[in-house]
Amino acid sequence: MSALIEMKDVEKIYQKGRHSVHAVSDAAITIEKGEIIGLVGESGSGKSTIGKMLIGLEAPTNGFITYQGANLWNKTKFKRSLPGEIQTVFQDPQSSLDPRMTVKEIILEPLYALPSKVRKEKGGLDKLMALINRVGLKAEHLERYPHEFSGGQRQRIAIARALITDPSFIVLDEPTSALDVSVQAQVLNLLKELRQERNLTYLFISHNMSVIRYMCDKIAVMYKGKIVEMGTAKCIFENAQHPYTKILLSSLLSIQDTTSQKLLFAAPEKSESKNACVFFERCPSRTSLCEESPSFEQREEHHHCACHY
Repeated sequence: MSALIEMKDVEKIYQKGRHSVHAVSDAAITIEKGEIIGLVGESGSGKSTIGKMLIGLEAPTNGFITYQGANLWNKTKFKRSLPGEIQTVFQDPQSSLDPRMTVKEIILEPLYALPSKVRKEKGGLDKLMALINRVGLKAEHLERYPHEFSGGQRQRIAIARALITDPSFIVLDEPTSALDVSVQAQVLNLLKELRQERNLTYLFISHNMSVIRYMCDKIAVMYKGKIVEMGTAKCIFENAQHPYTKILLSSLLSIQDTTSQKLLFAAPEKSESKNACVFFERCPSRTSLCEESPSFEQREEHHHCACHY
């Protein structure tokens, strides 16, 4: 495999009056071609901000994001010379689909953002029909509107829209969290099959560790804008190093697992150090050493962690 996406020292800072908010700090992620990397963490951890920077909705304040070695951002402008190579599927299919457009118009819309020559190569009614059938819909659905479909069907429409430009990389931002559990499984299986058939690369953003375990090859764990642990799915689920990762994984404990106890956050305690570990306030294992921010170090092959212990 070869690197498709690389993020190096990426920061995203929002200004709110006199105050600044670091949504993402010093993020470094390498996504290999053909793999699925999961990005996990609680709400507000910076997951979706990274996704937005990768699809061009937000510009990084500092750092570099490259696609096949070329800088995606040039003087705060997203590189537009990629003919539909990067696409996305959003969390809520109801709000991400224009209610005034038919399914046919919604799916074909991304083609009109492409140069006319490229559009002719990627377009065509035959391709549209094959795509709509592949995601589990029918030709009769093309002239209907989003409100006429269930949540799962709407998300299938969104997936077809993402695929119409033949992308190589797709950002999946909580694509199943708004769906019923049974429908979630169907959509996840569809995404895995499409990845194999089309040699797709995914960034899969979620807070659901069960879904991440099922879908991903590698996992990056975020907390307060920082990546605190990263490794293969096997490393993360079998040998998690960071206390925050262990707390996330504790939600997966089976009721039959009587030997494990669910981990708890520590009672909140502010640090007087401005350079304290980002997880200091809630860490159940904190000591005075945690008054200094730990470096992001390799613990074993393909496994990095930012924790003194």
